[in-house]
Amino acid sequence: MEITAQIQKELELFNRGRMRDNGAYLISMATEYRPYYALWREFLSPHSYLFVRTLGVTLDVASARAFSMLQNCNVRLETADNERFEPYYGLLDDLMPFGKYKGKHLAEIYYIDPSYILWLANKFEPHNPRYERTVELAKRFAVVHFELTVRKPRIASVSRFVREVGDTLKDLQVTVLHVRLQVDTYKPDFFVDQNVLAADRDGNRFTFLVKARARSLSPNVLSCRSRAIEPQQFLHLLSAKVMSHYESHGVRYTRLGYVKLA
Repeated sequence: MEITAQIQKELELFNRGRMRDNGAYLISMATEYRPYYALWREFLSPHSYLFVRTLGVTLDVASARAFSMLQNCNVRLETADNERFEPYYGLLDDLMPFGKYKGKHLAEIYYIDPSYILWLANKFEPHNPRYERTVELAKRFAVVHFELTVRKPRIASVSRFVREVGDTLKDLQVTVLHVRLQVDTYKPDFFVDQNVLAADRDGNRFTFLVKARARSLSPNVLSCRSRAIEPQQFLHLLSAKVMSHYESHGVRYTRLGYVKLA
């Protein structure tokens, strides 16, 4: 399937500050015989591909899921034709040869029980030579686990402070990276705001609140009158005021207030 201009733009934005020093993560494209998109990890030394998991049956869903999984990762994300991975589909060397998960693929085990894979990679000693390949693959899954779960300070290091505190920004186009719900503690009822982390096309990071338009019945849900903001959504900020600048883990953020959305 052809990559749309929007998804290509999202990939370019997502990859700002990310590297390809030792391979990349790849989304394999769906085909007639494999009608799903999947996530793979390419290793350069020695060169090989590791199947991580399926992502979805549409490219927009698959890419959004990959963005979410790799948000803490400083390795690039790319797309690739499925034919690149065909030689790996018939291999059986990733089948667990012993233990409670005997007969299951390591990718399946990692999905349901990553701690078992980490034990296999770091604690298990393969006295039987037949198990050495299993441990080798488990060590690669351990690399994936680290990349997906541990926050990396170099991500988005391209971010810079935007304008001066007190300045007004107009016609700002951003992509939403993360949304967190929070209750406005200054109001007696459940007015649930959305704390948004977003980035512009240059990789600059912004944080701002989208205020609740009415009260909710629960602190964990938005009011039906509020506009729901979703990760990977493009937002057009008609205007916003620069409230402050701050830095966290080497990344610079511009905090906005008085945000008016298109």
